Amino acid sequence: MSVLARALVSTIVVAPVVGAGPADAAPLRALPETIRVNVSGLGTPSATIGSTGSSLTVTAADGRTLYRGAARTVARTNVYRLADDGVAIPDRRTAPNDPEEWAIRRERLREARRAERELGPRAIIVVVPFELAALRSPDEPIGDRILRADRVTSVRYQADDGLLNFNGRVFRGTLEIAVDDEGDMIVVNTVRTADYLASVVGAEIPATWMPEALAAQAIAARTYLLTHLRRHRAYDLEGDVRDQAYGGLGTESDSTVRAVERTAGVVATFRGAAIEALYSANAGGITEDSENVYANALPYLRSVPSPWDKHAEISSWGRTSWEWTREITAPQLRDQLLVRGIDVGEPQRIELLDLAPTGRVMRARVIGSRGSRDIGKDASRYYFGLRSSLFTVEVRPGGEPETVDYKDADRIRTLEGLGARRVGTSYRVVRDDDRKIVAFFVTSFTFELPARFEFKGKGFGHGVGMSQWGMQGMALEGASAERILAHYYLGIALTQVGGP
Repeated sequence: MSVLARALVSTIVVAPVVGAGPADAAPLRALPETIRVNVSGLGTPSATIGSTGSSLTVTAADGRTLYRGAARTVARTNVYRLADDGVAIPDRRTAPNDPEEWAIRRERLREARRAERELGPRAIIVVVPFELAALRSPDEPIGDRILRADRVTSVRYQADDGLLNFNGRVFRGTLEIAVDDEGDMIVVNTVRTADYLASVVGAEIPATWMPEALAAQAIAARTYLLTHLRRHRAYDLEGDVRDQAYGGLGTESDSTVRAVERTAGVVATFRGAAIEALYSANAGGITEDSENVYANALPYLRSVPSPWDKHAEISSWGRTSWEWTREITAPQLRDQLLVRGIDVGEPQRIELLDLAPTGRVMRARVIGSRGSRDIGKDASRYYFGLRSSLFTVEVRPGGEPETVDYKDADRIRTLEGLGARRVGTSYRVVRDDDRKIVAFFVTSFTFELPARFEFKGKGFGHGVGMSQWGMQGMALEGASAERILAHYYLGIALTQVGGP
């Protein structure tokens, strides 16, 4: 057991909260050794699963072995097949390499056309609700059928050696075909909790960050896991940002494994219950009260200063999470709002009607040629396509010039995406001793910008709870994981509950 884990065998209260009411929280219990994670997002019509080793074993829910071998397998929903022999109709978008396959394909299509003339299309085509097949080669479009069923059926995959792969990602543990709460086919990874947490830490923040930041993230991720277990029928939680980002083996590293082992069994609690351990990438200098984003006012999720967020400014990839600008023309915003279910015609102006003390937009009104619509709380991020709700907005007139260095490809792409017109090009001229021009080079372009909305803001995410860039900034300045968590989650205790 590590020094931190030993120190946390008993509950350690890190800060008091006076007059706070009870929080919505989870009862304390040891974390399970394994959990079940949906790794296929909102569902998938096709799941191709293989092994990094020499073979895998596929079993049915009743334990029967359906397949054992080296081939990849594919589970599909709503498969179109010929009714007479049950052979899948060849996919015309793919071409076989074997001449014999070409002959078989042509014959099948001729038979299908002949039967269609004689019996009609309904007599030759059937839709199989669920099918499992083994792919004989990497470019095999159909495969040899292993199982067919009138509904999505539970199928379990175990690597005989090596690991399992799905959608370009490699996973420890087992994979299983299952059905989500909406009835769609999904892929569920049953994995050791410690391995899951090590992957989450590496998916949520860079594995090269400071050890104290990694430890704080591990405790927050473990706490979040504890409060969100068993909320779905067929699995425990989502493997994406709807819960916590999870990348399987690809986001594990030695540093994230050490962070999980060092903090084993430790969760953040408030008045004896696990907290809602929310976090976001960058709070923009100050975190937000929970009720200004979500429904409940939680006493440990209060707004606190987060000046360490500014450390993102010196990062080549993270700087746009500290300060950012987004420009969008009125027609572009109209189309974006339509896709998101708002139709006010062509937007003419945006009014920020209500701001939180932090400066975050609590209520905005978009006014267009066909009416207006109010947008509340954190929803402005979604509807306007912004990184955070800590922003201002201004209508910029058309015709403004802007000169851009020719090497600034990102800005040039942005301007071209806005429909800006290139009106000039600047050159550097090279002359010889006789003042004759021997070469010239492009140095910059001048654009004429269209009328547009210009959003300027700070931060990335909802801003409630722990700021990940602030966490790294505090660690860079010598703060411990305990101090980081105590700053962002007021009045908490770090409690040893057992388990991974």
